[in-house]
Amino acid sequence: MNFSPIGLAVFSTYLVGVVTIGVVAGRQQKNEADLWVAGRRFGTVIMTLGMMAAVMHGGSVLSGVAFAGAFGGVAILPLMSFALGFLVILVFFARKLREIGACTLPDYMGERFDSHALRAFSAFVVAASSIVYLIAQIRGMGLILEGLLGFQLEWSMVIGTVLFIFYVALGGILAVIWTNVLQFAFMWVGLIIMMPAVYAAAGGLATVMQRAESLAPGWTSVTGTSWNWGYLLSWWLVWFVAYATRLELLTKVFIARDSKVARYALPTTCLLISIFMLYGNLYLGGAARILVWDQIDLPDQAFPALSASVLGPIASAIALTGIASAAMSTTDSLLLLSGAAVARDFLRKSIHEPRGVVRDERYYLRVSRLTIVVIGAVALVAALNTPALILAIVSYAVAMVGATFFFPLLFGLTSPRTTPTAATASAIGGLVSTSVWTGLTLAEVSWAAAIHPIVPGMALSLALIVGLTPITAPTPARALERFFATRHDSGGATGKGVNG
Repeated sequence: MNFSPIGLAVFSTYLVGVVTIGVVAGRQQKNEADLWVAGRRFGTVIMTLGMMAAVMHGGSVLSGVAFAGAFGGVAILPLMSFALGFLVILVFFARKLREIGACTLPDYMGERFDSHALRAFSAFVVAASSIVYLIAQIRGMGLILEGLLGFQLEWSMVIGTVLFIFYVALGGILAVIWTNVLQFAFMWVGLIIMMPAVYAAAGGLATVMQRAESLAPGWTSVTGTSWNWGYLLSWWLVWFVAYATRLELLTKVFIARDSKVARYALPTTCLLISIFMLYGNLYLGGAARILVWDQIDLPDQAFPALSASVLGPIASAIALTGIASAAMSTTDSLLLLSGAAVARDFLRKSIHEPRGVVRDERYYLRVSRLTIVVIGAVALVAALNTPALILAIVSYAVAMVGATFFFPLLFGLTSPRTTPTAATASAIGGLVSTSVWTGLTLAEVSWAAAIHPIVPGMALSLALIVGLTPITAPTPARALERFFATRHDSGGATGKGVNG
């Protein structure tokens, strides 16, 4: 790659905006609540933009195009199962998660099941899965910056990682939300700029699908060019569970002004993302298969190559900056979650407070920021040594989270009978089973590779929570009151609590 002055100029403009937001937001961080939930001040419009930026990340575009180009248009259709995942959050999770005033997912696990150990374990899962997820996002961002700036891939990954570590560590969730809005704008400008150029070069959607099918027989079939039914169905399950337990989305629920804002933002986000996937994945993936597939070494290079082939230098730089910003919109949320998991959920809530150790707010802010730096650095080192397809890496990360938290969330928020022992066993069993199966898949064990690792993980998690709940000790009443309280008015009549 050759150095690109135009790319550097466009990216520098974006960089100034991000750094400014980080500095301004950093001045408002006085305590841990400011860092992680920003005073719970955001309305529906900002919530929707923040959620869309978190979901429509660099991997959504970069590997969405790569998967559609490589395996066929149907390869991206299972991602549409995110709509069902959103529905689960909307119906079962959003209201209570916002009304209990939690800050993080481990916060919910510890409070609902009255367990410091479960809170600590959940914090570990969040941090570990975030590292795996970050590996994919850093690689995606590096590939985009490589095409944008003309730097080597390794240096491109370093530049992007340093940037988002800076503004997340300094500005917290406030910086994340406002940079998400900026990133959302940049990404859509980039995609819109590409639309007429790709149409002129490849034709409309129907034409693109016909031409792609002629080049890659099976591209338009139900199972694509190389998938079997077992893997296709398990891929559907992965993304349904992924979006129902997506850490970035659940975090956005915590920062909403109230439960109505959290619930209204979800269906709006869902509709807009559906439109994005039809264009940003299916159409562009088919166009990449037609126009640039013989020019690239890896599927993840398809989008940068497509942009360079149909756009001039300035327009291509804007488009690539938009997708680079989209990659950052997910990495920043994950970094913040990791900092909260270690500083708040593990150190403060699981170690210090149960033992009567008192530390001031600045101490936990320092620990959180240090954690953000360390986890970002670890993910960068791993990304420099990971050649796998980006979306495959993402699917393993979301499988870990889904198999750990889905059923403890679903049963724990809808039934007071769900017990701490059952929830703990479900979380641990789901994580271990998914992790072992992922290892077997990466080792190319044929019978394991036939289905995605989330399938055995979810099956064991469900069996444990259903089987152990009737035979284990219930959650203490004082812990349940926060989730299933029944309020009484002054005359003694029973009214609806948070569950009503």
